Formats: sequence, structure tokens, C-alpha cells
Amino acid sequence: MTVPADTPLDPAPERAASPSRGGMNSETQSIVVAMLGGLLVAITLSGRFTSYVKPGFAPLLLVGGGILVVVGLLSLVMAVRAESRAHRAGADPDHQNHGDHGIRHDGQAVGHPGAGGTDAHGHDHAHSRAPWLMLVPVLVLLLVAPPALGADSVSRTARSQALSGVDLVAADTPVSQRATMGGAAARANGGTAATGTGAAGGGMAFAPLPDGTNPDLGLQQVVLRALYDPTQQLATTPVTVTGFIAPAGDGFSGGWSIARMVINCCAADANPMQIHLEGTAPAPENTWVSAVVTTVPGTGSAANNYVPTVTLVSLTTVLQPADPYEH
Repeated sequence: MTVPADTPLDPAPERAASPSRGGMNSETQSIVVAMLGGLLVAITLSGRFTSYVKPGFAPLLLVGGGILVVVGLLSLVMAVRAESRAHRAGADPDHQNHGDHGIRHDGQAVGHPGAGGTDAHGHDHAHSRAPWLMLVPVLVLLLVAPPALGADSVSRTARSQALSGVDLVAADTPVSQRATMGGAAARANGGTAATGTGAAGGGMAFAPLPDGTNPDLGLQQVVLRALYDPTQQLATTPVTVTGFIAPAGDGFSGGWSIARMVINCCAADANPMQIHLEGTAPAPENTWVSAVVTTVPGTGSAANNYVPTVTLVSLTTVLQPADPYEH
């Protein structure tokens, strides 16, 4: 039988182009997955995860991050083993008898493995390095903490601080005329619905204040108590709040505010809570302060997004808390 001159004596089976060429190969995918899992574990153990989600998500983040690390490492081991087996199975037994990798049996030149591309044996020697750029945001999140939302976010996202579907308690409303207010909304925000008569008068009842002089209270609790506490306890009992200085906001002709962002689920849904103070701000916007205040009854209204005014007893500048958000 005559063999055509242009037919290779030892034809190598054609191989499909490697799917990893110009893209992300299995090893890279596995490493990225493992690093993403490691990122979740690292920011959770360091406490930085509260800049993104509520503290209650910590167990889920640790479990999810751990699973990603294990899956990534196992996938990497499997990918390396598979590639090693493929190389052994695809080895050419006659390959060692040819000194020149670039000469085929018919004398025609073929791609050299050192020149990039896929050689005569089907090995892909050109892998794109672009997928590794996906690791840049992972490293940024791991090494650089994002700044907390501040005064500019307050200006952009400020809205009514009143609870939806819950009537306000007017400071001058007689106890006997105060209607019972929504228990579900009250309990969701640290209070309970009082259904009987007496000092609470059927309004929203709150837990007792912490012991001590000028006890610390979350800014959200100060706002809710100013709007919904029938006893208006904070009008006569000073409390300490921590937040950052922000503009007064809509409905005020002057003054400034102490604000703090409140996370319901994650930072993407953070809403500002504010209290208004008269006069000139003692420091620039976004300066964190610890202030002792008493509330002024009846000052929060629809005209100012239900931002109550407070009387300042004392104020001290402080460093930003480790967790800048309320939850």
C-alpha cells in the first residue's frame, strides 16, 4: 500500500483546544474559591464583618467560609491529579527518539512547547493570567477595611423615623385617651405593647433604662422613646448616646444632628437615625461624639421626618467604635 507523501507516519490524534486557554483553568478556579472562603472566615473572626451584615450572621459566615475553603482545596487536589494523569496518558512513546521537538515525521515544523500555544501533542502552553485579577478585590477586602457610612449617607437616605402603622404619642395627650399601639412593631424595636391602664396609659412600654448615671442608650432607642414613650422618661433622665455629627436635615432652619446608621440586614439597607440639636456643631461632620442628652417632648413631627430635638448636657469627641453601626 502506498502512503501519500504528505501523510505523517506517526499521526498524533487531534485534540480539542483546551477549554482553559484564555480563561480560568480548574486550578485557578479552585484557588479563587478557597481564597473567597478564607476571606469570609478572616473578616468574621476579626469582627470586620459587622461593616457588611448583622452580628447574628457570624455563624453562617464561618460555616459558609469553611465550606468554600474545603471545596476549593479538594477541587485543587483533584484538578492537579487529573492533569497529572492526562499528561502521563498522553505521553508519546516515540517522543524520546526525536531530538527535535519542532520537526514532525514528514519533516514539517510544528509548534514548539516553549513558543506558546498548543503543540503537536495537544498540550496547551499558553494560559491567560487575566483570571488572577479576580483575586485583587479579595485581597483588597482582606487587607483594607471599608469606611463606615457617614454624614453624606444621612443626607442621601434620610427618611421618616416614625414606625410604619404606629401612631405617635402626643406629649400632652391625657393618659386615659392614649390608644394601645401596635405590639409587633413595638417588640421589634425593644419595647412591648401595654394593653392595660396605669402609668404607661396604653402606649408603647419600654424596658427599664440601664442602671447608673447617664446610662448608655442606642440612638435608635432614644428616637423611639422620644416618639413613643407615653411617660417621656428621657425628658427628665439624661442618657448617653454615641454617633457622628451630621447636618440638621429637612424641616430645620438651623442646628445640627447626631446620627448613626442602623442595619436591619446588611449595610446595603442601612438607614440613618438622628436627633437634632440647636446651635452650631462643635466639630466637623463625621466626627464621632459621645453626648449626654435629654429629649424635648413633642418636637418630632412629619415636617422634620420625626427627628426629635434634644437638649445637650455634655459632649466629648471619641474614636469611631469598632462596630460603627447599630443593629
